[in-house]
Amino acid sequence: MKLLVTGAAGFIGSTFCRVASEAGHEVVALVRARAGGGGGLPQAVRVVTGRLPFDVPMRAWEGVDGVIHCAGGTRGEDWVESEAVSVEGTRALLAECARRGVQRFVYLSSQSAHEGATSAYGKSRYAAEEVIRQAGVPHAILRPGLVFGPGAAGLFARMRASVGRLPVLPLLGGGEAPVQPVDAADLSRVMLRCAQMLPAHTSMELNIGEPEAMKLRDFLQAMSVAERGRRKSELRIPLGPVKAVAAVGEALHLPLPVTTDNLKGLENVRPMDTATSLARIDMQLRPFGETMREAVRVPTTVNPNLASTPGRPARVLLVGAGKIGLVHGLNLFQRSETVTAGIVDRNAKAFGMYKSMGFAGPFYTDLDEAIAATRPDGAIVATPAATHLPLARRCLQAGLGVLVEKPVAFRRDLLPGLRALQTEFAPLPCHTGYMAAQFPQLDTAAAVLRAGEIGAVRGAYVCCLQSHIMAAKPVRWEMQREQSGGGVLINFAGHWVAVLLRLLGRPAAMEAAAWSIHSAEVEDAAEARLHYDGFDARLLACWSIAGYARPRNFLVVQGETGRLLVEQYHTALVRNNGLTEMLYTQQDFDTGYNFAPDYTGGGFAMEHLNFAAALRAAGAGEVATVADGSSERMANPATTPVDFAEAADIEQCIFDLMDAAAVAGVDAATARGADMSILPGSDMDAQFDALRERMR
Repeated sequence: MKLLVTGAAGFIGSTFCRVASEAGHEVVALVRARAGGGGGLPQAVRVVTGRLPFDVPMRAWEGVDGVIHCAGGTRGEDWVESEAVSVEGTRALLAECARRGVQRFVYLSSQSAHEGATSAYGKSRYAAEEVIRQAGVPHAILRPGLVFGPGAAGLFARMRASVGRLPVLPLLGGGEAPVQPVDAADLSRVMLRCAQMLPAHTSMELNIGEPEAMKLRDFLQAMSVAERGRRKSELRIPLGPVKAVAAVGEALHLPLPVTTDNLKGLENVRPMDTATSLARIDMQLRPFGETMREAVRVPTTVNPNLASTPGRPARVLLVGAGKIGLVHGLNLFQRSETVTAGIVDRNAKAFGMYKSMGFAGPFYTDLDEAIAATRPDGAIVATPAATHLPLARRCLQAGLGVLVEKPVAFRRDLLPGLRALQTEFAPLPCHTGYMAAQFPQLDTAAAVLRAGEIGAVRGAYVCCLQSHIMAAKPVRWEMQREQSGGGVLINFAGHWVAVLLRLLGRPAAMEAAAWSIHSAEVEDAAEARLHYDGFDARLLACWSIAGYARPRNFLVVQGETGRLLVEQYHTALVRNNGLTEMLYTQQDFDTGYNFAPDYTGGGFAMEHLNFAAALRAAGAGEVATVADGSSERMANPATTPVDFAEAADIEQCIFDLMDAAAVAGVDAATARGADMSILPGSDMDAQFDALRERMR
């Protein structure tokens, strides 16, 4: 079967994904776009980001046979949030199942879900059950008892941590509450069994857990014996004071092992008849003692991604803890293909932001020490431009593949050394951060041009606008030529020069103008005319223009029968009559985690996927570069990394543009009045002329 799993990043959801995948089923994991999303899932699982109730991408539903609905708040959310996920989210999923004819819907409810529930969790789960019963979709509702198993997530892991830290066994309410535990893997097999039995059994409501209820204190003592070989002394704690402490802690947003919702559920738990349910589906749970020993065998602090297996994720060292480093860090942290080996920055104060966002480190102020301590597979270099080449060489000499932010060579005289570096250290991956040239929608754009869908190309336009350098003070590093290598062309528009070269190739000649608005050493605005065989392209770039807090970047290729539009978010084919014939967005492509699908997230996603694949190939002794880099990157830009050789071509083109502007000696007044039009009278030329006037 092909199964869509909600809440797939959670304790139970991720366990189900593993069990179902190992059983040979195709799994689509819906995870929220947040730290850790999809990071612990098997590589065979397809990860799609979204959020209930209404943000489930259509691509997640393609070919789905059934839905395993595990999503739901477990950390003390209020009724509004619990209702949104559990009730309205369930309603939305069922509506889509009915529309698509999906005949298998398995809902993970709770032992707390009943008419007398007092917690938001229990009440919302019970309300969701009512929605399912009335929907008319073949379904199974499962109410598990206390779910336990190996791992560092979920209530059981928090209970383990609390029991492990304390010299005595704290027993809330005296530990008298009845519990019917079930191992997460056993529960997952039950869920899978129910999906296989549907739709023949159109309605099943099952209670899952140990047939004989045990007291909470006996469960906790079994945990202590399995993990430490002995029972612990007991300390009985009334629920009242604990509830008060938990309420205060939640109000102050303090991390606590239990929530007020957990405590309400504990007070209202009811024993269930599970034997009848298990017999109905012909399932038996493994012996409790066996599964408990298995649950505590792996320490909760071990990251499952670090296991030494052939398919393990690439261990990547992040060098540079600035703004762009944070973007890379988020991608590394949230991908199943990579794991962050460590974070390096000479300024230890830079680590504060990372720690506040949940990054556990380790953190280093010395690169050599970090490499020796972490033994990574690769490194991402996200430091100021002047340091890129020296740091890249140090990492390569240590045997690490590298992904280096652009520009790699911040001066023209460094280009020969950049080209030689890749040859010297082959087959190690030598990638660069021209992420826009790897947008997932670029493969579609390349196919349109290759097929001649817009006829002969008559002209092209590249526009890059941002409100970035808006004052002469303070003087940022990008405004200092010795650190940045230049201004808007090399440090902003360079991404879209790379896109232009990938889709249309290198121009035969060019003329350009550049001028400063606030910077004293580098250009803040530039425009150029690039000459191709049979057509021209026009480029306009400015990072000192008001109104673009979020950068606006696009490429338009005008053909005889229509135009191809490539933006950060989408690719579109628009006919001359104004009708959009084709539209693909970043969300139409499976990139796993995408931190900003309406902006540049897809580009970062693809460059990280490409880097992880190259690191794996290098680890297997394979050369990760393609035989004909030029044709490959023009045909399949999204899946072809920008290596050092291509980066040298891109940066040579940028330096040629900068030299053309300097050689021309065009001052600001002349530049604003120069005729750069390529299709006189066209709306694109008019737009570009208007934008140029705004740069005064």
